[in-house]
Amino acid sequence: MRAGEEKFRQLLDEAVTLPIRFRLRLLEELQATAGFENEDGLRFTLGSLSEYKRARRRRVQQEPLVRWLASFGAGDVFFDIGANIGGLSLIAARLHGGRTPVIAFEPAFDSFAALVRNILANGLAGVVTPLQVALFDETGVRPFYRSRLGAGSASHAVGEALDHARRPFTPAAIEHVLTFRLDDLVRMLGLPRPTRIKLDVDGVEDKVLAGAVEVLSSSRCEVYTELIEADAADSRVRVVAAFMDRLGYELANVVEHRPPGTFPRVADALFVRR
Repeated sequence: MRAGEEKFRQLLDEAVTLPIRFRLRLLEELQATAGFENEDGLRFTLGSLSEYKRARRRRVQQEPLVRWLASFGAGDVFFDIGANIGGLSLIAARLHGGRTPVIAFEPAFDSFAALVRNILANGLAGVVTPLQVALFDETGVRPFYRSRLGAGSASHAVGEALDHARRPFTPAAIEHVLTFRLDDLVRMLGLPRPTRIKLDVDGVEDKVLAGAVEVLSSSRCEVYTELIEADAADSRVRVVAAFMDRLGYELANVVEHRPPGTFPRVADALFVRR
């Protein structure tokens, strides 16, 4: 490992001395060879270590979620909200042989570019539709506070620079992104109504759901969402569960990511219509 690191540093020192046109040619050549195929046979075109770490996640690490994806049937429409570089969108599209339409939502410019590259690399452009918008509780343009830059990064925040525990953080950068209530977006663009929704938006799940009341109330849908509690006093999980209950949904399953009593508590929750 040390020899490899030394060789890398040597090559890097040599590369930075090249004229800009040669550095750009070198970058293009390296990017053209930075492909990775995971255990499911999905291909990722990589541009960062963060992307590589996401792409190489073993299926067993996401087994409950993948089983849920595999349960989709005829007529299902999948909305992947917080798609990042597209790992789950690609799995859902591939599992069902292109018969399940997938709409993948990702606001971060760099992760969205990687998402599009990966859709194309797998020949799934006819199945997965990428949209560079942030779903929220209001439609407009809002600041998007980046925890860090780079495709594959996460823990960003829409509207306020607050982390998953509602603590202020200093952003690495601030983008301005289109935000939509899901109800508005479905109506304005004529999107098919989802029957399956995966929601992973780093602590603002309540706001996304608040913008989707019409969609959730008017169709039979399942919602698989990551929920985070900062500490024992954090009521967000209870608030989301109560909100879904008012819309006619019940909590069907919970998968804990950490031992009970460990905070922040991270869990995947599946809500189904009663």
